Amino acid sequence: MSVSISNEVPGLDLVIDEASPEGLAASVYRELRAAICDFRLEPKQRLVQNNLADQLGISRTPVRDALMRLAAEGLVHPAPQRGGYLVSEFTAREVLDIYDVRLALEVSAAAQATGRHGLVEVARLRELNEAIANPSNPDGPSTFELNREFHALVVSRSDNVIVLKVLAELWSMPSALRMYNLQMIEEHDADSMIAEHEEIIAALEQGDSGRVEEAVRTHIEKARAEAVQHVDRAEKTSV
Repeated sequence: MSVSISNEVPGLDLVIDEASPEGLAASVYRELRAAICDFRLEPKQRLVQNNLADQLGISRTPVRDALMRLAAEGLVHPAPQRGGYLVSEFTAREVLDIYDVRLALEVSAAAQATGRHGLVEVARLRELNEAIANPSNPDGPSTFELNREFHALVVSRSDNVIVLKVLAELWSMPSALRMYNLQMIEEHDADSMIAEHEEIIAALEQGDSGRVEEAVRTHIEKARAEAVQHVDRAEKTSV
């Protein structure tokens, strides 16, 4: 069921699957979460349980459960005066935290994994980078998913299972998706990102751990600086 939400959230289309095996609340949660992460629902946007339920044509309970789940993730928070929830703002601090963890863990993990990637894995890295550069299939994975797979494959041969788990969880955080989408919405130097990926691939193929370490660090640091600029700009325009 596709529903266009008006009033509090004008022009927002949600596809609610009433037959979802996960349940109706999970479907509402998933659609609202996606809308927050891709900025169809903007920071400070007000969401009211009863209004959403009426507009979706469903009972209050699944909407309430979905909003509570979003609140637990920090994507919404209670509105202090008018009731309901407000979409949480996306801050530069979140961006810094994500990239600082990646710099601390991903750089060393990539260096440790150097020399362990086979020809099939190197070919897959190039395939992923080409797909990121030319996202021609509208039904295929998003560039975010392609980028996530690329970086996961770079570090996949590291022996540190805990580091790999932390990095995987980091990419699954809504802040990571919001950050990526914000960069895609704003002016983004895609050509540089693709070139940096190619440098990482070439360094892995050569088996040079020092070159891999430098390439991954440079790539993350540049993305960090770009992301912080975008968030700072967004924060200033929202004031």
